[in-house]
Amino acid sequence: MSLRHTHAFSIPAAHPTAALHFPALPIVPGALLLDEAIAAIGATSSLRLQAVKFLSPLRHGEAVELRWQEGDGGIVSFQIHRQGESAPLLSGTLGPAL
Repeated sequence: MSLRHTHAFSIPAAHPTAALHFPALPIVPGALLLDEAIAAIGATSSLRLQAVKFLSPLRHGEAVELRWQEGDGGIVSFQIHRQGESAPLLSGTLGPAL
């Protein structure tokens, strides 16, 4: 089993997507969360997103923690949690490109 890694971050309330993604009740776009996760994990072009589940919306400005672990066969599993919560907002896997 490999080491578990973490990365804390937030998408600021002033981020441009706050005005565009459901303006009356803005949530962080899932693609923005995936971009942050992939950058923090340091995924190379040899890895591709294999699966992702969006489980709960995230508001701009909320503090979150990305948690990931490398597994067998180059698979990286990851989750994003609100700080202090055990239930994930999203979960996914990255794997080798075919």
